[in-house]
Amino acid sequence: MAALLEPGGVFASFGGPIRLADPAVEEAVRAARAPFMESDEVPSPDGTPPEHDMQWPGTELQRSEWFADVQQSVIERRLTMSARDYVGHLSTISAYLELPTFEQEQVYSRIMQVLPEAVEVAADITVHLARRRCEQ
Repeated sequence: MAALLEPGGVFASFGGPIRLADPAVEEAVRAARAPFMESDEVPSPDGTPPEHDMQWPGTELQRSEWFADVQQSVIERRLTMSARDYVGHLSTISAYLELPTFEQEQVYSRIMQVLPEAVEVAADITVHLARRRCEQ
């Protein structure tokens, strides 16, 4: 990324997971998927624990000799979506995609059975900004 920026230019990254907002619904989904997988969380590429103040890619930017002034902000978002749309979202997550097709169908069906018609999700956006250093 540094090679694409002029010295002093700013790199911006944004994104984040979508999680069920209701702990009771999350627990029901966890129990429904338990026979197929322990977790559907996507781990940080650099091993940063979820409770760490700075998340990836901010952690990687902080270690880089190319970037300075690394900042992280979280924009809180709550959305409501249909159960079908939520399961559609799950079908894009690698933990589900790695299952054999037959097991994918089973886990999606089990999850649909425990979801209300509409689910509230926490879809916070984590923003990272970092300035390319002028000199190395």
